[in-house]
Amino acid sequence: MIFPALILFLIIASIYDIAFQKIPNWLSLLLLISSISWNYFAVEGLDIQASSFGFGVGLLLMLPGYVFGSMGAGDTKLMAAIGCVVGFDKIVDVVLYSYLVMFVMALLFVIQQGDLVKLLVRYKTLLYGLFAGIVSYQKPDSSEAAGQRLPLAPAIMLATGYVIYPTLCTSEFINHLCHF
Repeated sequence: MIFPALILFLIIASIYDIAFQKIPNWLSLLLLISSISWNYFAVEGLDIQASSFGFGVGLLLMLPGYVFGSMGAGDTKLMAAIGCVVGFDKIVDVVLYSYLVMFVMALLFVIQQGDLVKLLVRYKTLLYGLFAGIVSYQKPDSSEAAGQRLPLAPAIMLATGYVIYPTLCTSEFINHLCHF
């Protein structure tokens, strides 16, 4: 089963993202090649069509975050590679849970930095402007918590682990780890 290897890839990506604020292309590419090889040669893997569809859906669901600047290209490529491993039925859940964990992480970071009031004032101004027919969003300063980048690979790892945990526990290889 490739899921234990996926967890290992995600741990490495998380450590690298925390240390360097970047997910290396070689890691996403290696995960992609490994998953395609697994799905092509293994009896229990996805078929190539399901794997490719998962790749495309993972990429498309993460592209808006990249385009609007809330995440980097490495996060987007990593999610596409994860989609290649888990397929369409699980990648949608992984993306949704990733966004949820990312939101909670960002909110906790803003609170911890003491910038919650600044964030709320900025969004209050935006909402009042929208009701008046004016788009008046103020971009946060780089000194504010909302203007800083967070490593998102740990959120992706947590969400992926949550989604694949039931499948992972049915594996003979690690069945004893899940039922302790």
